[in-house]
Amino acid sequence: MELRTLRYLVAIADAGTITAAANKIHISQPALSRQMQELEAELGTKLFQRKRRAISLTANGTYLVNRARQILNLTETAITDITDENIIGGNLAIGLGESHLNRTVLRAVKQLLVAYPSIQLQLYSGNADEIMERLDQGLLDFGVVIDPTDTYKYAFSKINGENLWGLLIPTNDPLASLPGISAPQISGHPLIVSERQSVVEMLQKWAGHHFSESQIVARYNLIYNAGLLAEAGLGYVVGISRLLNQEEMSLKFVPFSPKLATQMALIWTKNTPLSKAAQKFLTFFQQVNNQTS
Repeated sequence: MELRTLRYLVAIADAGTITAAANKIHISQPALSRQMQELEAELGTKLFQRKRRAISLTANGTYLVNRARQILNLTETAITDITDENIIGGNLAIGLGESHLNRTVLRAVKQLLVAYPSIQLQLYSGNADEIMERLDQGLLDFGVVIDPTDTYKYAFSKINGENLWGLLIPTNDPLASLPGISAPQISGHPLIVSERQSVVEMLQKWAGHHFSESQIVARYNLIYNAGLLAEAGLGYVVGISRLLNQEEMSLKFVPFSPKLATQMALIWTKNTPLSKAAQKFLTFFQQVNNQTS
């Protein structure tokens, strides 16, 4: 499988038809069709569902197109770094967990892109497990996760500030009037919690006891839809402050008492050379982060 073939595959996915893709990449339609047939034969699977003039991707085709985009982006960045010492360009991929502390990272991103407009930014939103998996696969340059992180595996820089944990509660609920929520006050109430076990363990350590499976009524990876569940009255969302528009959802954030807070860290893979774009970003990040201390 050659990079050229992957470019052809992505072109077809973007154009929607082989004819349109052939015109775009300046190759004859029969030649492009033959390339895709040979690729399917090489892989031993169908990549396309052919319907008269239009085609659609199979599940395997969609998977390969997504991987092809990642491979081509990484290749472009590597070539840019190697072939021209004076150009700062290529792709910069950053994975972000949910936190208002991301503002520090994104302010640094803005400064980077203003200084080096040839850089193409890719943002990925997910939880820490997903971000670390993509870092390990080489699909991200940096990730932002809850600190502490795996310092054996990743280099890191702590982000100044903290996340305050508590409950998102419907505004008409009696608990919403409290200045803080203690562990005994949670007892018996249905909870909507993160799917990450480390977050659940942190909460249980704070509460001083385990939560039963019946009390945890739902799990989430990103908080917006969890907030909709709380608004519908399913339960209280365990999360951090300043993530949702509470007025839009008629929710109120009530912090835990005693206080439960965590920091965030920018992480990247140890012993892996950073691209020139990534090196420049790290410089901007450190400057912005120092200004917020």
